[in-house]
Amino acid sequence: MRWSLLKAAALALGLLLGGSGACVARTLHVGFPEAIPPWVQAGGRTGIAIELLRSALQAEGLQLHTVQQPYARRLQAYRRGQLDALYDIGQQQQQDEQLNGSISQPLHSFDNIAVALGRRQLEIDHLRDLVRWRVMAWDGAGSSLPAGYDRLLALADGNYLEIGNQGHQLGNLLAGRVDVILCDRLIFEWQRRQLYPAAQDHVPPLRIYPLLPPKEAGILFRDSGLRARVDARIRALRASPQYQAIFTRYGSAVQP
Repeated sequence: MRWSLLKAAALALGLLLGGSGACVARTLHVGFPEAIPPWVQAGGRTGIAIELLRSALQAEGLQLHTVQQPYARRLQAYRRGQLDALYDIGQQQQQDEQLNGSISQPLHSFDNIAVALGRRQLEIDHLRDLVRWRVMAWDGAGSSLPAGYDRLLALADGNYLEIGNQGHQLGNLLAGRVDVILCDRLIFEWQRRQLYPAAQDHVPPLRIYPLLPPKEAGILFRDSGLRARVDARIRALRASPQYQAIFTRYGSAVQP
């Protein structure tokens, strides 16, 4: 009788511990850029993309741990098994970089644009025209720029540069260090607000060239089963009022 009672107590304790363990969310380590505000803030702070992914993961009982690194380093970390997923990876990038895994539903979209100083009056009608000018793009842009821009020629001429912290792009443009920046529209608007927070009338005239197509920001998961589960959560999030609310907190609007 005593043995039966001890066994029952042990079973009850095991169930209790098992139930408690089930409530402890699994942590996913996800690679993000160093800084692309408002999507990802520098220094381990949050951002629109981080909040969106955290919300989708939490709905699936998962916790997000962000790892912010330059493009090449986070790809290497993923290959070594140090990351469970990578933010903003497209099919072409996955193929070019030979990354195993499964890409999720788009978490959001980037509305990429080219920006130059208005006073320069640069004649840029097509993507190929950029090869004449000093261009600064986002870290890893080379794997996602559409055909038409000869990046290798621009690199050979010293006219192409990628930067990890996109918060510095507009400052480089205004200082004359580059002729054109390639960035997402929300990132551009964020930079402009940071440089000119209270005096929008004093912003130097800037010209926007809509040369680039929108780019979907998917998440590359090592585990395809997990990706499928998170896909459902992303779809539900995008259809909910919470999605727009996250953008609104950063003074931004949802992009197509």
